[in-house]
Amino acid sequence: MTARSVSPGAALLRSSRMFSIPSPIPASPGNYSSATKHQSATSTIPYPTHLTITTPSTSRINGDWGFKRPLPLKTTLKQTIPLVRIRQMDSTEHITDFQSASDHTMTLKKFQELNLPISVPARDINEKDTVTRHPKSVFEEDGDITEMDSEQAQSVENKRWKFKGPWLAGMTDGEFNKWLEKNVRTKRNEFRAYLKEVYAKELTEEHRNQAIRDELPIPPEVKANTITEPQFMDYLRDIRQDRLVLFRHVSRFLDLAPLTSDPQSLATMKLGRPQQFDKESPYGMRGPPITHPSAGISYLRTPHFLDNHPIYGPQKYHPVVKARVLKPRNAGTGVHDPVIGVAGFIAERPLYQKNLGSALRHTPRGGALLNLDLTSHGGAKLYYKLDAATIDSTGRVRIQISDPVNPTSELVVKELLGEDGMKNEVYTESFQDGPQKPAPRHIMHRPRQRTTHIYGSQESYGLDKN
Repeated sequence: MTARSVSPGAALLRSSRMFSIPSPIPASPGNYSSATKHQSATSTIPYPTHLTITTPSTSRINGDWGFKRPLPLKTTLKQTIPLVRIRQMDSTEHITDFQSASDHTMTLKKFQELNLPISVPARDINEKDTVTRHPKSVFEEDGDITEMDSEQAQSVENKRWKFKGPWLAGMTDGEFNKWLEKNVRTKRNEFRAYLKEVYAKELTEEHRNQAIRDELPIPPEVKANTITEPQFMDYLRDIRQDRLVLFRHVSRFLDLAPLTSDPQSLATMKLGRPQQFDKESPYGMRGPPITHPSAGISYLRTPHFLDNHPIYGPQKYHPVVKARVLKPRNAGTGVHDPVIGVAGFIAERPLYQKNLGSALRHTPRGGALLNLDLTSHGGAKLYYKLDAATIDSTGRVRIQISDPVNPTSELVVKELLGEDGMKNEVYTESFQDGPQKPAPRHIMHRPRQRTTHIYGSQESYGLDKN
């Protein structure tokens, strides 16, 4: 069977890049509480909203990017890497509105070089250390579910990330009232029918348990249409006094995103009624993500793999990463915790390191974290160990870091980057036959000394008992 022929114009549209660009996704709503604060118009937004487009060098030199009109060479040739995003294909001035897309694209490449998987966020602030030590991948089968029936949705409601309803804690008063008028008030009769089904199941379970205690035959199942109106009204008055039960029924009917439990609602519990106290959802405190929890930036499922060094062999620890101190601690200006950047993201340090306060100056890294370094190019830089990475409800990447466990891991990375102060001749002589000479070291900058042997050792292979 021959393929259906199309007109030349249709064939051109099918192969045209101009008509294959998807629509931009909505931008982050931002933080309403910071509306009065200064916001930079040129700062990088939390996540990309437009498609990144590139072109080969042979077409770039002619301004050909595959669009309606060529892009100006004066602007596009200044970029090291040809990456643009199209904001408007054809404006009223008959020009193509575009800008550089190197910010998000290069940040994505830098993050993927970290080999860091995306983990499920902590349920509360006290669980952050647990997530750091034992991260759970967002690709686990018990939580990464998008298609399910009603029974399965209830069984995994504290693990899944996708919900049909909104997250009420993140809505403004106007958004909440608009949502009530449009999506909730029209479902009053459906909700009453749903409550009747729930009440029928509760009566069936209650009659069955009573028959088992009295050693009587199992009674038939109670149907929703057999419940009288006075019985149902009494049930409604009963659950109105129990906020936990009422919110559970409402959230399951509307498939609302989870919320954190309010301790004050425990006083409204009815005595004798069985309650469900499962673990809270990891998305109850900050809300579910707007996309898949991985955001498509990493598809690794676990950090438990070995890094192989070209000389030392398999390493016990992952390589540490160089971080930049963007803003040192200064209590006088309101900066009570140093701002540290890793691969284009603001990293978070452990809570026990944040609580050091003024005692930070007595730590080995205190000088770089407390004082503004004006002598080094780009500011002070330190090496940190990557613990975990998560995506919050606004689409921002949160990276947890901590001080290196073993100083040897920092030494190995500095050797690869050529920052350990050793010259290339020392490495070359170490592989030649003859007596070994001690390598020159900078004692002030390197408290740990060693000879020119750079072969595998117990520490580099992870056989030490520390």
